[in-house]
Amino acid sequence: MPTLESDLVLVSNTESVMEITLNRPDKLNALTSAMYRDLVKLLAAAEQSDDVRVVLFRGEGKSFSAGNDLMDFLNAKPGEAGEAAHFIQAIHDFPKAVVAAVQGNAVGVGTTMLLHMDLVVASEDAKLITPFVDLGAVPEAGSAKLLPAWIGYQRAARMLLLGEPMLAAEALEIGLVAKVVKGDELDATARNMAATLAKKPPRALQASKRLMRESINKPLHQVVQEDLVLFGEMLQGDEAKAVIAAMVSKSKG
Repeated sequence: MPTLESDLVLVSNTESVMEITLNRPDKLNALTSAMYRDLVKLLAAAEQSDDVRVVLFRGEGKSFSAGNDLMDFLNAKPGEAGEAAHFIQAIHDFPKAVVAAVQGNAVGVGTTMLLHMDLVVASEDAKLITPFVDLGAVPEAGSAKLLPAWIGYQRAARMLLLGEPMLAAEALEIGLVAKVVKGDELDATARNMAATLAKKPPRALQASKRLMRESINKPLHQVVQEDLVLFGEMLQGDEAKAVIAAMVSKSKG
């Protein structure tokens, strides 16, 4: 495990799942530069480790994250995106499955980071808030492309231009989150989801994620061509052969 800069990010590993906890509840898990650097280190370690198949993000306390620490914004040099940019690039490029457990407010990057994760579980009190215009800024982390593409321009404009919170129930209805549960069920649900993913054939899981993510920027005919080739290659691999052989053996009793 890498050496972290502070105690504001906690990490544990259980059954091939790396659980990363934002641990600044007194500041609603607002992210500092040091926290961003720690998150980048952990994602790099998770990518390189064969023992980690899934990463789970969660926040301690009543909110997932209040977004970027405002003091970092004030102290940023002209034209500098800060450490947040390195984290967004890291989570965007991360090849393994990522699950998030979101409660309370997810503000700014607390919401846009979720667009680069694979399964988001939200508590009933969750609110996705993107107040970029109100801060005199613009949407980041590709949200100006991803949100209109996923939920339609008008709903995206409510979030990105009006700064209107997206409540958990609507986020579920329009597909921004995978599941909404009661607050006391949030961690268990997200952990179970991550554990289930971790038991999947790892190469197939990563390849499937890559296909889904890359297809956003490709025409359908190209996606069909690529997935058929990859499908054939995967079926001939040791991973698929072992799974299929086990299924056949089980069916024969």
